[in-house]
Amino acid sequence: MENLSFWLIWAALGGAMLIYYLRCYRRMRSMLWGVSGGLVLLVLLHYCGGFIGFAPELNLFNIMQAGVLGVPGVVLMAVVNIIL
Repeated sequence: MENLSFWLIWAALGGAMLIYYLRCYRRMRSMLWGVSGGLVLLVLLHYCGGFIGFAPELNLFNIMQAGVLGVPGVVLMAVVNIIL
């Protein structure tokens, strides 16, 4: 059951981002900025995150989160780690 809910949440988030990018005027530019911004922030946080006490690993899950959700996904990852 947990596995199904995990994939349903990811499908909902991916669908929300797809709808957002489809409603943008410049779809490709907006999507490329969102994805590249999230991935760049993830890599920067991975290498320079020791200064703030959080350096996420570069694994498939984190890369997927940064790619789908962009910068808000990486910020969410850092906030959840600080809170928990």
